Amino acid sequence: MPQVGVMGETELERVAVTPFVHQVGGHTCVLQVTPNVICKPYQENEALFYINLPEGLRGFVPFYRGVINISCDISNSCIKFYGEVPKGLARFIPETYEEEDTLTVIDHGIQDSDCKQGLRDWSDQCVRRQIDRYGYWSEGRSQKFIMLENLVAPYRFPCVMDLKMGTSHRSPDASEAKRRMLEERWMSTTSSSLGFRMCGIQVYKNNSKSYVSHDKYYGRGLDKSGVKNEMLNFFHDGVSLRKDVIASIVTKLRQMLAVLETQCAFKLFSCSLLILYEGDSDVTNDSRDVPMAPSFDTNVPSSSNDVRLIDFANAIGISSCSKEDLASKAGIRFGIQSLVDLLEEII
Repeated sequence: MPQVGVMGETELERVAVTPFVHQVGGHTCVLQVTPNVICKPYQENEALFYINLPEGLRGFVPFYRGVINISCDISNSCIKFYGEVPKGLARFIPETYEEEDTLTVIDHGIQDSDCKQGLRDWSDQCVRRQIDRYGYWSEGRSQKFIMLENLVAPYRFPCVMDLKMGTSHRSPDASEAKRRMLEERWMSTTSSSLGFRMCGIQVYKNNSKSYVSHDKYYGRGLDKSGVKNEMLNFFHDGVSLRKDVIASIVTKLRQMLAVLETQCAFKLFSCSLLILYEGDSDVTNDSRDVPMAPSFDTNVPSSSNDVRLIDFANAIGISSCSKEDLASKAGIRFGIQSLVDLLEEII
């Protein structure tokens, strides 16, 4: 299938790649290639979505950076990752791992070690799940990943919420038992009533100078009232409720909704929505309305908050949809509208 080249380079170089500490949701591991580029396991549907992305959606998804091969070295209970990248990109990547801890090499500019507590838990679980349950790198072979924009790169203390969107799922290759399990999960959570459910948050609290995190298991147990309370927790920076951020997020969600109502190239099933804002209440920069393509070595000027759709393994081109797919209501727009309504109740 077609691949997007990176920086016009063809000669590859092996470099250290590290776990992404700000991963708050998902079940597969996310790794960091450069301060502005992350990568995740390759899935053909997702790669095709990014390559054929409708123009209107470009401001509402991460920028796609092509494909990278990731190898894994496990020795003395230490897990290290390496990527094959174009030489032009290699100069932006640390040359080697820090010796003291191979799974905490990314500090994202956070100097206070107390702030880092709670950031690594989900990332570490996903790395180990990728190896132990999914069998990645079991035969010593490198694995294909896709490279994407690191959405938290512009933030000093990124606050991140991951929401699983939609009222239904699509798993054509899953066993009957797994399909039943997924159906029960969607019906027993706010996915069925609100069109979304919480899959993870991290929020920086200015009063304690530390992060608070909740994972997807916590989110599954929330009803509508619990979701609202978690929203209040997420948008409270430890000093005040960030109503300014909420209002800006609502505006961007409405813009996203308008684009989704007009795009007809893809049917989106069970994608996720990331909500991001700057946790440092002293930092204010709302200069970006529509994101510009970031480079590998510099951060683009960013607003103090953002919303992006991610995770498109179940995105299907309309021309490839079955009759069943076309008849199914994915519920993404319903979920976004429910989210807007809930946020407007708060402010």
